[in-house]
Amino acid sequence: MDRRSFLASLAVLPWLPGMAQAQARSLNIGVYPGTGKADIVMGDFRAYAMPFAQALGNAVNAQPKLTLFRSIRSVMNSLKSGRLDLYFVPPTVAVAVLDADYSPVVRVRDQATGMMVRRKGAAEVKAVAFTEKESWLDVMGRWTLKQNKHVDLKTYNFKTQDDVALAIERDYAQAGSLRISKAKEMIDKGLVEIWYELPKTPDFTLMATNRLSQAERDRLGAAAAGLSPSVIDSLQKTIHSKVTGFVVDKEADYQTIKQAMKDAGY
Repeated sequence: MDRRSFLASLAVLPWLPGMAQAQARSLNIGVYPGTGKADIVMGDFRAYAMPFAQALGNAVNAQPKLTLFRSIRSVMNSLKSGRLDLYFVPPTVAVAVLDADYSPVVRVRDQATGMMVRRKGAAEVKAVAFTEKESWLDVMGRWTLKQNKHVDLKTYNFKTQDDVALAIERDYAQAGSLRISKAKEMIDKGLVEIWYELPKTPDFTLMATNRLSQAERDRLGAAAAGLSPSVIDSLQKTIHSKVTGFVVDKEADYQTIKQAMKDAGY
């Protein structure tokens, strides 16, 4: 090799790591943390969710990139682009993602639970408060009202469970749909009583695009199911539902949710 060719080859070497990094595969992960955590500070979200994202990226040898959604509508809009590889979302949103050519990989171990509560001492229920439209509490609450033949009640949608609780406290609504922990909090204060239990369903679910191979989806599932307690605790700080771990459940029943969404008019 002559001197000129040798120097030219040296000039190229410093760029090689950058070129390799630029060509590294990305794993685009979208997370909607639910109505109770939709206002989480972006910096906190990235710090707490990144260990989870990194574990998933490592499973398929890819660099994770996180997207935080603040509303269900924004998730629905993102589905039109098909850009994201993974969604980690509440159950009613998971049903919509499922219909967009994604498959469930894992779900959180604990099922979604909730109840409809009503004001103590209320002569009758005239209005019912729900969280945002198409949220789990909204869908399952409306389905429960229909199942119990409450068809002429006024209904209101609010952003968070705290807003629902406040509406009940101020008698703007005489009943509302809440997750178990929030409902028990109000029951313990003597403000409400149990009206109806909501059906249990799968809760937060990790959905993967079917563009990924089955082997890759299996590796992602194994990585999520094998997360360390510290990573799970970190992720819990970003999600409003209880997260004690993940299970691979390819037979998880989303049909109940799908039927409830249809019955609710969504």
